[in-house]
Amino acid sequence: MYRPVSHLPGNALYSSPAQRWQEAWARLLAPLTLWLCVSVSLRYGYYGDSRMVIGPSSSRLITASSLFVDRVEVRDEARKGVSVYGFSEKPQLSYETNWTVSNYLIVGSYNRKGFNLWLNRGSKIRMRWEAQTSHLNQLQVALIKGELKYETLQPSFTSSPDEAALKEPINFKEAEYYIEEDDKYYVKVVNANSRSIIMSMSMNVSSKIYDTTKSKIMCSTLQGSCQLKLLFPNTQYVVVTTPSNGNLGDWHIELSFVARVVTYIAILGFIVIVIFLILKYLGVCDGENEVYVDDTPAFPVRQVTETAPMMPEKSSRPTYGTNEEEDDDGGSSSSSSEDLYDAKLCVICYDDQRNCFFVPCGHCTTCYDCAQRIMEGESKVCPICRRLIRKVRRLFSP
Repeated sequence: MYRPVSHLPGNALYSSPAQRWQEAWARLLAPLTLWLCVSVSLRYGYYGDSRMVIGPSSSRLITASSLFVDRVEVRDEARKGVSVYGFSEKPQLSYETNWTVSNYLIVGSYNRKGFNLWLNRGSKIRMRWEAQTSHLNQLQVALIKGELKYETLQPSFTSSPDEAALKEPINFKEAEYYIEEDDKYYVKVVNANSRSIIMSMSMNVSSKIYDTTKSKIMCSTLQGSCQLKLLFPNTQYVVVTTPSNGNLGDWHIELSFVARVVTYIAILGFIVIVIFLILKYLGVCDGENEVYVDDTPAFPVRQVTETAPMMPEKSSRPTYGTNEEEDDDGGSSSSSSEDLYDAKLCVICYDDQRNCFFVPCGHCTTCYDCAQRIMEGESKVCPICRRLIRKVRRLFSP
């Protein structure tokens, strides 16, 4: 019965599990990172879902690239009749609509109230607020522009009660603003009194809106959410309009861009291919940095049986006369010959051991220095088979 003796073949590739794990992660890290970035951009990027502020009699323009967006979805939970129009060309901001709204507000002591509007460039807003004369000067009304960066606008016209009017129990103030940029505007009312007050707020707005007569497609939210399919591959313009409901309360709609997934997959695949080619050029993915181990046994491997002795027997040979001397002489001469023509010596310089092999033929015949000289020469052929050499890889003996 034999005891199995296992060993790796000569010139075996040595790589530890940790090294293989690191190489696998190095190759997968870039695609995984890109995939994560694409997923986040689809959900929270430029074309991510958003909650849009809009007011009565508003007209808001949205630009969407049909290369990345398949369709636009608008949801109005209040179902107040938001209309959505689609254009292949940018519409003109040429129409004008006038609307007026008036409400009573109760503002707590040292508190504030307000409401949001969306106004386009060229619009005008005139505000008038009334309160008791004793409280009027403690009321502050302002118009603030912006969604992320806030800016308090200065009115182009204001009016205050004169001395004769101060004797009246109820008085008013007025302010007028001219809109120079499309943006969200917030009307803020601050009560600096120690008591809550009841005030009347009225607004007269001359609003610029977009011309929707040339729209290609349209839908309404009266029956629920509506969707607009964008025509590929041109840039599409979407206009969201609202009716006048006579209310100053906040009005929000949910806007969603349904991504064109095929485009993102194509871009991701292209980037992954480019990164793979770069890594291949740098030698990361083709094994340039692999270490080959020459584990060819220096002595022949014998089969071991259960009845075999622990120590190998020494071979004895008879000596007759001068045979011993001849053997000694022959041994010394054969030893020098083996040193010169040993299979482990370089066939070019006969000085160093063979520590490399050629690709693709696989012959291991020279030392690494001689192999480099062959690669730097003009022929670049293997000295054994005369095949063209593409690479030289070093062998390391443990």
